[in-house]
Amino acid sequence: MIEKMDVIRMRIPFPEIDAELAQKPHMYVCIENGNNKEFLKCQTSKPKHKLKKNPPFRYVEEIPDQSRNPFINPTLIDCDKSFYVENVRVSLDLLTSPRNVCTDVFTDVLAEIQHSDFTKNQLDSSLLSSLNWKIKQVNTN
Repeated sequence: MIEKMDVIRMRIPFPEIDAELAQKPHMYVCIENGNNKEFLKCQTSKPKHKLKKNPPFRYVEEIPDQSRNPFINPTLIDCDKSFYVENVRVSLDLLTSPRNVCTDVFTDVLAEIQHSDFTKNQLDSSLLSSLNWKIKQVNTN
């Protein structure tokens, strides 16, 4: 089972099933343990992001460094919003290599998401599973 600090590749149905995030896998940092998971999106840093006119507006920037993160390109960890899903089990097969961000990065991310504009977006677990066959719904009964 994946844990806090782990980074996975998955597709998410946000804001809807045919959205860009559902079309191809993106990297996400897990910020919650257990069967209920919360993720922050990771995206390649682009010049337009530095202008603060395009989202993400709040982020942690990481350069590729195998001792700190699994990123191949300079990456922004989105600290404007998270994606939350209940009652799922995420296969270890979705993990990146290395599997997680280091404690320093994770601490920076947790500090940066502590703002009043941060939003938590609920994902439908059945839709998430349909896009990612290695994410399974967990029976809660």
